[in-house]
Amino acid sequence: MQIPVPQPASPALQPAQLQALQAVQSRGASRCGTAPLAPIHIHFHADWLHLGQPVMEQLAASGRYQSQFESGWSNGSYSPQTGGQRWQWEHDWFAGAYDASAPDERPVYGAVDITLLGYASSTGYGAAPRFGSAYLVLHPQLAMRSSFCDPDSYWQPTHMGLWPQMDWQQLQCLALPDPLDHYVEAQVHGGLVLERDVTAIVLDPSLKGSPAAAAAARCGVPVLWHGGYRLTSAMLAQAAAYRGTEIADALRDMLAQLGSTEPPCLTPATLGHAQAAHPARYDGPTLKKAWHCMARFGRAM
Repeated sequence: MQIPVPQPASPALQPAQLQALQAVQSRGASRCGTAPLAPIHIHFHADWLHLGQPVMEQLAASGRYQSQFESGWSNGSYSPQTGGQRWQWEHDWFAGAYDASAPDERPVYGAVDITLLGYASSTGYGAAPRFGSAYLVLHPQLAMRSSFCDPDSYWQPTHMGLWPQMDWQQLQCLALPDPLDHYVEAQVHGGLVLERDVTAIVLDPSLKGSPAAAAAARCGVPVLWHGGYRLTSAMLAQAAAYRGTEIADALRDMLAQLGSTEPPCLTPATLGHAQAAHPARYDGPTLKKAWHCMARFGRAM
């Protein structure tokens, strides 16, 4: 089986990117499936600050979604330095293809919208809410220049390959105990340009009227809104059992600062404000775990 040729609208892949795809293909199954292509979703926190600017504004300014090797931030494991966990994983996974590449040649990470493959998942909230309340919806054709692993690369999976090599009928991620782990990781090679590759930007309704929403509107693609996340005091016991009492206490503290809100509830915008206004009180790991609690228990289904 040969690597599928990208459609004419796709960028010409660099030698390192072709080498990376070939490395994954050589390790994947020999099967050649015919499952219809599904969109890949790229999750992020639209209003969280990086270098003093909301992430969504940086995306609008550059017109591109960058890998952690280029951007200097990540919603997952951040370790782009030579020998770091992410660097080492890419070295092993892609057979060293990117070791000498420029940062902008490396892949970006997302997850497959498995609802279109017949699975009940986080419908409307994106393929991998663990990584943020906002997400980009990529054109399905980008799956043809992506590689995949099931489950997340954190688990060192053996189910890997290009799209036709994957067994989309038997997903291993769905057996993991945490619903936030129920996604198939995608590595998108060849760059990600918003106007060319993205069919929609989906935001939480708590960001309506915000600078992040205004930035999204400047990106040249449709802006959509999902059902929203809401975390109340009634969910704190679940949060404590899920991510620990320190995280539940931080969430309780945020709720107390809302004042007269009736009933008080936290939203993604609340976490964004906490990240911007109180970086010493709520550090990165705390906010990350607080978001996990909101993503796990706070969907307005």
